[in-house]
Amino acid sequence: MRYEIRLAGSGGQGVILAGLILAEAGILEKYHVIQNQNYGPEARGGTSVSEVIFSDAEIDYPRTLGLDILLAFNQRACDENIKDMKPEGMVIIDADLVEKVFWGKVVRVPFSGWAQNKLKDQRVVNMLALGAVVAFCDRVSSRSIRKAIIKRMPRGTTQSNLSAFQAGIKLARGLKKGLTFQEIEGSVEV
Repeated sequence: MRYEIRLAGSGGQGVILAGLILAEAGILEKYHVIQNQNYGPEARGGTSVSEVIFSDAEIDYPRTLGLDILLAFNQRACDENIKDMKPEGMVIIDADLVEKVFWGKVVRVPFSGWAQNKLKDQRVVNMLALGAVVAFCDRVSSRSIRKAIIKRMPRGTTQSNLSAFQAGIKLARGLKKGLTFQEIEGSVEV
């Protein structure tokens, strides 16, 4: 069993931290885990990618081969990474920042708007999105993610990040109930 998740967005959106937390949760679940990260030279606004690979056996190749889940925080991240999806993979997007996705299994969640308007803190958008990933991924439990958040977050920010994570789970589970996917021939837009 090899399960691959890529989180992609812009620098400053907390993509790398979310990937580290996801990887740490996988370790707590007793998986073999590899986490890779890549980001542009810009401190904020450049491309940022975090990959997490879970396996029940030793991982012999440390890069993704086919994504089970792509979490895209913006249009550019979606466009650049969708080509790496497995045919049955799922794309989770920030519906406020991604308009066009040519893929059959797409979950549209308004992460940015929800963080800004409901949680009143744009800085927790990554934990809100991580909650949505956990709602659709059975590889890690919310308990393990919560432990990793508590360990990784700077003092004074833990509770707001835990609250955002829980809100993301609740939001995604609400969407999951009425979710239907459309079949798209060829899947990837050229």
